[in-house]
Amino acid sequence: PYQVIGGTKFYERAEIKDAIAYLGLLSNPNDPVSFTRVVNSPRRGIGKTTQGRLLSHANTTGSSPLDVLMSSDQVPGLAAAARKAVARFAETMGRLRGRAAQAGPVAALLEAVLTETGYLEALEAERTIEAEGRVENLQELVGVAVEFDANREVEGASEITPLDEFLQQLALFTAQDSLSDSEEMVTLMTLHNAKGLEYEAVLMIGCEEGVFPHSRSVEEGNLEEERRLCYVGLTRAKRNLYLTSARRRRLFGASGRNVRSRFVGEIPSELVDQHVSRQSATGWTLGGRQQPAAPTRPEPQPALALSIGDDVVHGTFGEGVVTGSEPGVVMVRFAGDGTERSLMADYAPLRKKS
Repeated sequence: PYQVIGGTKFYERAEIKDAIAYLGLLSNPNDPVSFTRVVNSPRRGIGKTTQGRLLSHANTTGSSPLDVLMSSDQVPGLAAAARKAVARFAETMGRLRGRAAQAGPVAALLEAVLTETGYLEALEAERTIEAEGRVENLQELVGVAVEFDANREVEGASEITPLDEFLQQLALFTAQDSLSDSEEMVTLMTLHNAKGLEYEAVLMIGCEEGVFPHSRSVEEGNLEEERRLCYVGLTRAKRNLYLTSARRRRLFGASGRNVRSRFVGEIPSELVDQHVSRQSATGWTLGGRQQPAAPTRPEPQPALALSIGDDVVHGTFGEGVVTGSEPGVVMVRFAGDGTERSLMADYAPLRKKS
């Protein structure tokens, strides 16, 4: 059980409900609820009157709403402009229906839905922070689908289609959200919303360069504000404080290698009880305390002994300064274009600046 302070649960967000409704309509053309939710989202000139006539015709003829959409020329009372809008939408849904029938990866189908229906384009055209956040939420939903596809490939195909199985899993997620068997629950919030609050135990997740501090804040020179937010988070804990970072993280559907946040490195080592993990040959993470047992395949060691603040020169990107390092990976901010890059230390053409 969990609650969100200053925000809406993921599967209750309007854009997530819209995306799931599109998939639901492709899975079940007889679903009038999903049809009503997506037929004019984003706005495409299919108003309430037109929707009512489409659904009324479906009830009268015993057809599904999606089938009526495909044969809208037989629906009486539609204005010329509405008929054109319905025909355009019908063409789009026809293409998507064909893709869904192929029973391919759900992530690819979802991306096609968001693109071909104009949903992402409409959000990007708003050019607002809120719309940008909605796009990121949809990218996360695509990431959920990517993970589902990967697990299904490992576990083997089931008797139902990938789309139907995915929708069943989402239904379980949303059903669990409504359970309230326990009085205790996790509280989720941003660091901004955490100001003034205290908890017995606090977990700050995603303490990685590019996540916290956020890459945009580093590029825009707002690092000190990020550092103050880190202090806010650290001081919310009364008793137990956990900071976590991942070597690899799937974010917005893409997987990347990460370096631990510079903020963690700024905490005096005598105040930190560090736990580390190693990657096994199977891909599962094995837990350990301080230095773990030797892994099956040792991680590559940096070609140079580099520390945060060292001046370096790269064969392509020129001069820069080390902003973070982990075994096998070094992060460098380059003076030429101001970018910060994660480099494989064993292979990058780096040398210390003399």
